[in-house]
Amino acid sequence: MRFSAIAFAAVVASSASTASAFTVSPGVANLSPAVVSQRNMPIAFPATQPRKAFMTTRSATSTASTSTSLNLAGGGGPEALQDYITSLSTSASPLVKKLNNPKLIKLAGVAAVPLSYALGAAMTPSRRLAARAVGGVVAAITAGGVGKNAVEEDVRRSCPSAIAARLLELGVDGEFVSDGIDRLKDDYGVDEEDFTTMKTEVYSVYLVGMAKNPLAKTAELKELSNLRDALSMDNMMVGQAHADAAKTFYRDVTRFTSVEELDDEDHPDRVSLDKMLFLSERAFRQGKETDEAFTFEFSRVAKALGGLSMSEALERAKDVARPFYERALSSTRSKLESGAVNSDMLRRARVTLGITDEEAKEMHVESFAKEVRAQLGLPEEEEDDDEIDENQDKRVETVAEIQAKMQKMKEEAEKKPVEDTSSIKFKDGAFDQLSKLQDVLGLTDEDADYEIAAATEGYWRNTALQTLDDAIAGTKDPAKAWNIIQSRQKELYLKDSSMKSMMTSIIMQSLGKPLEKVNTFARVNNAAATYDGLVDAIAAKETCKDVLKEAGWSEFEDFEKACFDPFDKASACGFLTNMDRHNMYQIFFQRSVKVSEDGGKSISDEAKARMKELRGMLGISDQEGENQIRNFFGPELQSVLMAAVDEVMRGNTTDVLLQNMKDKIGGVISNFQLEEEMVRSYAGPLYNRAVEQIAYSAPGGIPSKDQVATLASLRELLGIAMEDVYEVHVNTFGAQYKKGIKEALGTTGVIREEFRAPLEDLRSRLGVSDQAAKDIYLEALSERMKPMIEFISNEMERLVLTNDQLAQKRGADYGEDYFKSGQKPSGKLGLGTDGNIMSDIMNLVDFYVENGIVEKQVVGTKKVEKKVPADEEGGEEKTITVEEPVYESTYPITAMGLKCIDEKVAELCYRQFVVSSFTDQSPNAARYEASKATFGGILGLSTEKMEEIGSNIGGMVYDNYITQSMSTKGALDQQDMMFLANIQGKLGISAEKGEQMMLDTQKKIISEEASALLDSGSPSPEQIKAFREKCNSMGLDLETDVGLSKSRLVNMFAMEITPGIDSGEITMESAEQLQEIQESLGLSEEDGEEVIATLITERANGILADIIGCMLRGMDAVAVESMEALVQYAAFVDGDLGFEVEEANANRAYNMFENKDWSGVDAEEVERQKTLLKKALGVTI
Repeated sequence: MRFSAIAFAAVVASSASTASAFTVSPGVANLSPAVVSQRNMPIAFPATQPRKAFMTTRSATSTASTSTSLNLAGGGGPEALQDYITSLSTSASPLVKKLNNPKLIKLAGVAAVPLSYALGAAMTPSRRLAARAVGGVVAAITAGGVGKNAVEEDVRRSCPSAIAARLLELGVDGEFVSDGIDRLKDDYGVDEEDFTTMKTEVYSVYLVGMAKNPLAKTAELKELSNLRDALSMDNMMVGQAHADAAKTFYRDVTRFTSVEELDDEDHPDRVSLDKMLFLSERAFRQGKETDEAFTFEFSRVAKALGGLSMSEALERAKDVARPFYERALSSTRSKLESGAVNSDMLRRARVTLGITDEEAKEMHVESFAKEVRAQLGLPEEEEDDDEIDENQDKRVETVAEIQAKMQKMKEEAEKKPVEDTSSIKFKDGAFDQLSKLQDVLGLTDEDADYEIAAATEGYWRNTALQTLDDAIAGTKDPAKAWNIIQSRQKELYLKDSSMKSMMTSIIMQSLGKPLEKVNTFARVNNAAATYDGLVDAIAAKETCKDVLKEAGWSEFEDFEKACFDPFDKASACGFLTNMDRHNMYQIFFQRSVKVSEDGGKSISDEAKARMKELRGMLGISDQEGENQIRNFFGPELQSVLMAAVDEVMRGNTTDVLLQNMKDKIGGVISNFQLEEEMVRSYAGPLYNRAVEQIAYSAPGGIPSKDQVATLASLRELLGIAMEDVYEVHVNTFGAQYKKGIKEALGTTGVIREEFRAPLEDLRSRLGVSDQAAKDIYLEALSERMKPMIEFISNEMERLVLTNDQLAQKRGADYGEDYFKSGQKPSGKLGLGTDGNIMSDIMNLVDFYVENGIVEKQVVGTKKVEKKVPADEEGGEEKTITVEEPVYESTYPITAMGLKCIDEKVAELCYRQFVVSSFTDQSPNAARYEASKATFGGILGLSTEKMEEIGSNIGGMVYDNYITQSMSTKGALDQQDMMFLANIQGKLGISAEKGEQMMLDTQKKIISEEASALLDSGSPSPEQIKAFREKCNSMGLDLETDVGLSKSRLVNMFAMEITPGIDSGEITMESAEQLQEIQESLGLSEEDGEEVIATLITERANGILADIIGCMLRGMDAVAVESMEALVQYAAFVDGDLGFEVEEANANRAYNMFENKDWSGVDAEEVERQKTLLKKALGVTI
């Protein structure tokens, strides 16, 4: 049985104070002032923070909210929350509608307790009257009772409304809003997961409200960030909220707006969608999302907003951000003078808006360009040409129509009056203003200069064009014209670096106009107008050159190259076709040729100079100009030259004839202003033909003296130098000269002295140059020398190769191989020396030398001292230092160069020659010796290769001789050294190489001796000492030269000093002796000390064992003798032998040593020995 709801209501109504304490409305529950102090207890905030109530008081008659602590941007977020609260209130349970306080609603759960408890509670006075009143209201409402779980569920469901209300109450930027919202979770009994979902939903609602207002503001970014902090949301919650908001918002928008309308960028709903993208992109970026997380979250939003791609969504978000930054840049320009803006502020704005550096750079440049125009007094944006051509959409059918339309446009442009822009210039202080803006925007000088030039170049161009036109017309001199152009440049802040290219463009335009006009005349063959127009164009060009000379720019020294490039469409002549340019030049050329009354033609110097200038302007090369002249005047020049040559070739050439012919030729050259190069090009072939005619008619192909004189006359007539016709002479008469050389060689192969003068005379008559004669001479000698070399090569192969090897090399079968002497091969030093090739080699050498083939060349200089006799009688002789040239023999033709011997055989031949010259004892030995270098050079071997071969032979000789001498004498004496020096000279071995070879041989012998000594067993100290001293006397290092290892040197040191230490010959006073042995062996001081220490330790340990053994056996006398030896070793280490001896044995041994017979021993010595033994045995008594 449940308590009646009506009865419960009556109980509550019985207390007027209680009933009046509440005013229940669909909105937030409001408490009257009578209860605020009891019910609305403030939350405990940090001591440093001011306290602030969570609830806001509303009047009983109105649901409109009062002023709050919101600090928003006027967006739609708060309004969306208010609507959200209202929508939740209309769907709430009756209990929730009546009581919005979650704790009061939970108290209403008493309706589910037994009736007796409820009635008793209602009838008994208590301080909790308000709670009982609530219970009565609840009972009345539920009309029969409500379950406790149902009440709590209603409370939980009202939590989202409470979150929204708390945000409205405290504001998203409220100081304690985050704590206030977190407290709602406990107040409403909501678990963490549900509370997270509720906060996400509230965030989504707020975001949708912001997006519904198309007007985007930067403050909304901060507002959204504050909302996130107020709701304590992490990145995942924010991502989900934005995805939910995007779905909801797009669904609501598309209910009333079609997709086609959303494609319109200016449609309000499209703007709102873009705003949603912008807010989402910024929220994710400011949340420090990773790139992967950002892509995931933002792509969800993009997909929800109509299935946008990632790239399209990002671009639309950027379109929202850019206007904000443009306004920031505009504000920067307006506040530049105040200094209230700087680059850091712009950087922070870019970070906030997500503007990249590349995008910012483009916008900065655009902003700077606007400021440039503003400083010029111009509109910030260039005015668009709104004129619409009524025919612009008409299809043009033919090329003629296109040309007609272009011509019409051109004529209209020419008729259009030139606008006077001279008044457009920068304001005062503009430079400083632009410099400041450039610094704030972070623009480079290149960027700033480009924008200034882009804005001002057109105005400068107008001035420059007009000024150049005035200069060309003669109304302004070049200096004044340049002064005007340069002044205008400074007014418009144009850089010198850009002036050159702009000036070039202006000049091209100025000079292109007259050429374009002249071309119209040339195309219709109006020769007179073409000629006059080109003369004017040349004058205009000279004026432009004079203007540029005032600038002093080196780039325009070659004016034609800079401004008249036919392959550059922008140049002054680039618009002309190749045919047009040549047609204009042809007309000008023909008009420049003057015809006299008698029909003679001529070109004046002035006309020739003009043609040269015109060629530069029309991009016609000098070669093409020469061809023009050649084609026009060539036949007349050819005719007069041929007549003159034919006349001279008839013979009987006199000075008068030559002068008459010269006058005729000179007249043609003078009248036509012909270049020397052109005359030579015509004269050369005529002379060549004359040479061939003389060679054909001369007996034996050798011209007579008269014919030689005729050729000389022709050269004089035609102005041809002998050097210019050497080639035709050698081609025509070279074979005759070569034949003469071969005849002079005769059977001996050597040109005798009496034949050399006739050969020189023949060379002169044939007109062969010295170098060509030398080449022919060497060619003839090469042909004579080649079989000689081939014979020597064949004999060398027969000498060193077996029949099988020879057959394999030559591809032929050889029987028994006998030499000219009838003997089979034998040899010395591993090479055959018999066989009669030495005489053949010497014949080759004589042939080479006596024919003067060897050449001496200066390869450097050397300083030598010379004695200068005294100037006066009785004076002193002086020594002076002079520089003399150093010569080197070169061999212009070699065996390897002629390809008649390979390198391997050449080396064998040289090796054979060296061995034979070394072993030969006949009178020819000296001759062989002197011819070694020459023969090597003839073969084509380098100096290094010849020395290498000599060294190889010398190495064997050195090795055998030194080994034999040292085995018998032990060392090399003076006679041995003289013999080796003689061998060195004979084999062509340098002094350094000979010394190295001798040292290598000695090292080899000593190394072998060391191995024999140390491997034979135990050498005596005397043997080691003798070997060591022998090496020292020869200057050999035992380790590096002899090759003994460090361990062997240590053993040698030990073996040499051990007997001396044992015998007492080496003591502590023998330090110098030990040092001498140690250094002689190449050991360090540490190595020597270690050897001695090891030796003493080993010896001392053995003696100690003997002493103890003797004492055990009662052999005291023998023990004392051992102690005497121990003292001797202990002296080397001052008694510190490192022994560990039992105290009894040590004391007994010391007593025995102390009691021995000391007669005849000095007392000081006795004490020294006792002390040493005491230290060695460790005796303390």
